[in-house]
Amino acid sequence: MTQIAALATALLRGDTISIKTAFDLLGCSNAPREVGRSIERKFGVKVNKTPTKFKSRYGKSGVYYKYRLLHTEENKEGIQRMREYVAKEFRSVNPKTDKQVKQMQLL
Repeated sequence: MTQIAALATALLRGDTISIKTAFDLLGCSNAPREVGRSIERKFGVKVNKTPTKFKSRYGKSGVYYKYRLLHTEENKEGIQRMREYVAKEFRSVNPKTDKQVKQMQLL
């Protein structure tokens, strides 16, 4: 499975993605770039970007974004294209675990 398919699958499931979760769970090293380029532009969907404030361990304030795909009428066509892309990617890889089989059934 490609990085784009992994990111699309997580967004289709309703997961909220941040820079850290994208790296830890999906192996995506630059979530903001990939969400914009590989998801929004490629599939024609609008991903909700929620700014989240934080304070570092050294006391400095900052902001990072959480990304979530909204299942709206505006995104309906793009979501269908995402599902087709992910299903195609899954068909090219034989599922090896129960989790992968379950993910394929959800699509």
